[in-house]
Amino acid sequence: MYRTLVVDAAEHLFATGGYERTKIQHIASASGLSLGTLYSVFEGKADILEAIHDERLVELFLLAGEAMATDERAATRLIRGNRVFIEWLTAHPDFLRIHLGTSAWASDPGDVSEGRVNAWRKGIELIASVIQRAMDDGDLLDGDPVLAARLLVAMQQVFMSAWVESGMDEAPSVLSERVETQIRRSLFRSTT
Repeated sequence: MYRTLVVDAAEHLFATGGYERTKIQHIASASGLSLGTLYSVFEGKADILEAIHDERLVELFLLAGEAMATDERAATRLIRGNRVFIEWLTAHPDFLRIHLGTSAWASDPGDVSEGRVNAWRKGIELIASVIQRAMDDGDLLDGDPVLAARLLVAMQQVFMSAWVESGMDEAPSVLSERVETQIRRSLFRSTT
């Protein structure tokens, strides 16, 4: 229970005030816990940030994985996975702000926890496997499926960054459609 209180409070504080400016005392206060109790659950601020990523990314990748694990054509599954990804992140704007600020989504996250690196690799592998199948089906342009997966997540990050910067006023469904259009232009043999 304490873990959830801390993660939820820190997620909001990191998103609104920035990771560097957020003090551990702010997190304790916002979660309604003493510093001692907080430190009994987490070693420090970096540990809390990793917990946020671990919890949210597991949920996000499970949903996107389910959306792409149907019997439909791979190209359809790819678009559905994108839609689920965009809708989940827009429904969790605090995590989206944090996630946008951590690293380029198309790049190996580097010097972070093993869990985040593994989550990134699994996500890219999942997308690449669907892309490979869509290439095999003749729906996507031929090429390196891993590079195409990285291109896809880079497009998502660019569109989502612009959405946050513009005040998040555009409906998530419209944002999802705009990303889908760009994915079709960049990866598909035909945009229809």
